Amino acid sequence: MDLPVQIFTGTTVVNIVLIWLSAAAFLVGAMVNMSGHSKVRAGFVQLGFPFWWCWVTGALELLTAVLLVTAGSRYIGVALGTCIMLAAIAAIVRIRNYRELPPPMLFLLLLMLAGVSGHV
Repeated sequence: MDLPVQIFTGTTVVNIVLIWLSAAAFLVGAMVNMSGHSKVRAGFVQLGFPFWWCWVTGALELLTAVLLVTAGSRYIGVALGTCIMLAAIAAIVRIRNYRELPPPMLFLLLLMLAGVSGHV
């Protein structure tokens, strides 16, 4: 039985691990943001976004996770995830709340490693 969508498995063990770690990180981020918890909404307002932006970000992070593990769309997922994390980093730097930088920087590092791991 063939699935309608082929799951990307990568070419090496390192490649597979990096891709699945990146996808898992974005999936967790999506679940946290889409929970709409009052602290999550307040964090988005503090960054200068409307309170409902957490659901938009969560949906984009979920899409990123799916694209990362779907055959043929890994680089689209890397590009989308990179845009999300660069926007998060820019928003954090804009309000000078530098202690919030490690999570998006880690997500961005995972994405960069997953993006280049198949070419090394």
